[in-house]
Amino acid sequence: MDVRDAVVGRTPVTYLLVGTGAWTVTSLVFARYVVEPTLFRLVTRGRLASRHRPPVRERWRLRRASTRTSEGERYADVLDAIGRELRLGASLHAAILRAIDRHQLDEWNWLAITCEDGRALTDLTQCARNEPESFALRSIVIAAEGGDAVHAVETAARALRATAAIASESHTAVAHTKASIAVLTWVPLLLVLWLFVRHPSARAFLFSPPGQICLCLGGALQGVGRRWVRRMVNQACRVDSDIPDFIDVVSVHLRSGKPPALAFLTAAENAPGEFGHISRRVVDDVHTGSRFVDALTKHRHSFGLRAQALIDGLIDTERDGLPPRQLFERLATDAHTQRRREADARIRALPVRLTMPLVGCILPAYVMLAVVPLLVSQFSSVHLDPQT
Repeated sequence: MDVRDAVVGRTPVTYLLVGTGAWTVTSLVFARYVVEPTLFRLVTRGRLASRHRPPVRERWRLRRASTRTSEGERYADVLDAIGRELRLGASLHAAILRAIDRHQLDEWNWLAITCEDGRALTDLTQCARNEPESFALRSIVIAAEGGDAVHAVETAARALRATAAIASESHTAVAHTKASIAVLTWVPLLLVLWLFVRHPSARAFLFSPPGQICLCLGGALQGVGRRWVRRMVNQACRVDSDIPDFIDVVSVHLRSGKPPALAFLTAAENAPGEFGHISRRVVDDVHTGSRFVDALTKHRHSFGLRAQALIDGLIDTERDGLPPRQLFERLATDAHTQRRREADARIRALPVRLTMPLVGCILPAYVMLAVVPLLVSQFSSVHLDPQT
């Protein structure tokens, strides 16, 4: 058989498979060696590609390590490296460049470009994508404004590590809850599928109106229960860091020599969340001519119960002249301790709170999706002899 006969004997499916495989390989090679380097150069403006882009094997290793390390811990490592470089006598721009280069933090390539160009490190928080990054950038801005740079970055690193530790412990504590809910929701679905394939009586029941009602109602209850449980788990795993982070920022400003009122007004400019929104109301009142103490007293109840110690400390230091530095360092320690206690209390209360969705949604859905079809398939196979 010559080459022509071999080619003629091939089917269109063979040509389709060969063409699809060749197109797939060509697309992957083009994306890997053309598209990815081009996009990387566009993102980094083509300046730091040789310095901040590690080899392929190193990128895969860093990517696997980043999945095991939270973003807060990664930013904390960079801030600690910046603090060590500052202690060795490096400038802030040089310390940031060396820290980013050492830890291969690709998310901050734009910050490395800013430092390499010698531009001022102001308004960095506008480039933040999440809360840990915003807090880390706020500490760098404070260090660039002339305060105690080493204390600012190291305090932010400790706060980020504490927040990451609480979040990790919370997710570990609720892991068994997630696994239990997953088992209770997936087992009935698998059992229904098995009954549908193996038992004609169960298949007939599932196609009947009562079976359709069981499937619809059970699926609805299961969806509501899963969403309810997910919302409770997310609430239990949340870390309320607005007030502790704000107190840390105020403490850093006080250490740099600012008075309490100016420290509060400066920290409120970039404070996130509802607490930051209320703080900026105080700033607006002060800018319109109100006294700082009067503005704080006016909005005191809007801050909430957890912030009353901070408000009292600000009023006492501003009105009575108490030394603010030691007071706010103690307030920062107490705020971090209170945050950990509240997180532990939410985790301990989670099993009790899960009773309502478990009893009201998950278990009834289990009965409708698994128990009822199983009983129908078993009862249909039982035949009673009327002669006995």
